[in-house]
Amino acid sequence: MLPNELWLPIFEYLPPRSLRNVVLTSKKFYSVAIRLLYKHLILTSPASFATARSALSSIQLSPHALLLSISPFVRNVEQLQEAVAVVSFDGLKPITVNANNHRHSTRSLFSEIKDAYQPTLVADMTLYNTLLSQVTSFTSLRQLVFRGMILPVNFHSIVHDFPHLRDLAVVHCTVPFVRAPPDIDHTSLKIKTLTLLDIRATSRSDDDDMNLPRTRLRLLAKASTLRTLTYDHTVWVHRAFTSSSPSPPLTALDVKFPVQKDRPRIPLGFISFLETLPSLRTLILRNHVPALLLSSSALPALCAVSAPFSAMTSLCFGRSIVKLDIRDEAMLVPLYKAFSEVHSRLSKVQELSLFVGDWDDELMLAIVAHFPNLTKLQIRYARGGPSEDTIIGMGSRTLYALPYLVSVHIFCIPLPPPPQNFLETNNVDDDTAYGAPGIDDTYFQSMYDIDPDTDTNLEQDISDGNYGIHYWRHARNAHNTLPAIYQDADMIIAWNRACPGLRTVQLHPGWVWRRADPVDCWVARPCESGIFGEVFESPPCDAMILADIIKNAESEVRNTGWISFDPLLHPTITTDM
Repeated sequence: MLPNELWLPIFEYLPPRSLRNVVLTSKKFYSVAIRLLYKHLILTSPASFATARSALSSIQLSPHALLLSISPFVRNVEQLQEAVAVVSFDGLKPITVNANNHRHSTRSLFSEIKDAYQPTLVADMTLYNTLLSQVTSFTSLRQLVFRGMILPVNFHSIVHDFPHLRDLAVVHCTVPFVRAPPDIDHTSLKIKTLTLLDIRATSRSDDDDMNLPRTRLRLLAKASTLRTLTYDHTVWVHRAFTSSSPSPPLTALDVKFPVQKDRPRIPLGFISFLETLPSLRTLILRNHVPALLLSSSALPALCAVSAPFSAMTSLCFGRSIVKLDIRDEAMLVPLYKAFSEVHSRLSKVQELSLFVGDWDDELMLAIVAHFPNLTKLQIRYARGGPSEDTIIGMGSRTLYALPYLVSVHIFCIPLPPPPQNFLETNNVDDDTAYGAPGIDDTYFQSMYDIDPDTDTNLEQDISDGNYGIHYWRHARNAHNTLPAIYQDADMIIAWNRACPGLRTVQLHPGWVWRRADPVDCWVARPCESGIFGEVFESPPCDAMILADIIKNAESEVRNTGWISFDPLLHPTITTDM
């Protein structure tokens, strides 16, 4: 019999359903596999937690990652206005009508939030305090996500209870008001990744700096080990840093600006904050941002930029950019002009992604002229498009001049309809209107990729002897039909001689062609998301891996009816939010 040290890495390759069977096999396998089965824990329903509390009490040392989305019942809090019942250990108690009557008087506080992430079930204080006690007992936690909930009153002290915590995220959460908050020094935190998005408060202030609960969340970024920071305009984390209290040596920064075009675009202190980041390598700016007036010595290590077209020139000038992602619609004439202005720096770009409203065949010539070292290229367009002859000749006319090119994504995406009123305008995100991933999508790592379960879930492939092209019969993503994919076969094969180094080609949002070697056949496979390719990847971090696992696990719960945290004992559907 193999020792536990060898069984553990073997079991790590098993999906959750197989791990359940392993746990039931023997006591020896139970002791080994139970650690993996509870490695990533999801607590999103107070009713499910009340049912499985006894099972959770036996796994204190097991979870390494936790998603928490359970709120206590607090009256007159906007995020809880859709709650219909309070959960206790004794059962459900409907919320009285008086509590719901307050909805309309407070709805305006968060009109820009559009009432997202509002739970329908909340916990009574006894159940909630038991939950917090249970959570703090998970001393091995490395990743922790608070999502769509009222943060605990003692939140700042709770995060210090996990000595191994490395990745912390607070998204779509309300910060409660505390009259006498304790003074806690977060510089001793060991977190490497921090995400603060859509932070709400129980009361609204015209000056965010005067809103003490949200302002205190900024102090989490003072952790001396922090390397990756993501935040949006609801918290403006950079205001926590001054000349006397500089930021830690960040290597990746992701900032989401407001959607409304009439708001000031450069918040106070943001430029000076960027000037103090000599080790920053990756910068992502979301929504419209004007040109940043940075000094020539700012951001000397910057090599990956994802930003609106308006900020491209100021960020690329004087810096050696390797990855460039233009997030919004780039008009062709200004785009060509910008390419010329920073031509000397663009020659080092290896990965390029951009969106153009109207297709222009001249675009490929401009890209070849200014980006000779490209390895990955993605072009999204909304209107027009290259003809079949243009695509067939693209290999021998333009792409052949890019000797290092291994991945090409050229496809059309539909633009969303324009907003009809002010509320719809608030709900439209410039960041995602042009096919770029939203800030949640980036965090959840839901960029375009081949479904890892494709080979086992789909039926065997059928090859066409004339083309040597393989495809999968049942595609999850129905962006395109198989006849449309067959039309791509001749066009892609025509590139073989001129572009022997190509390994990935995408001509439709829902499908991608791949091959491992120049002598191999091209294989068409469906992709899960299909909008944004692997051209520009956000900073890798364990928190995104956690979130990707959580996303897959929640999907499995909906499809199979198993509770995420205790599938062995409770084969019922989790009540989410």
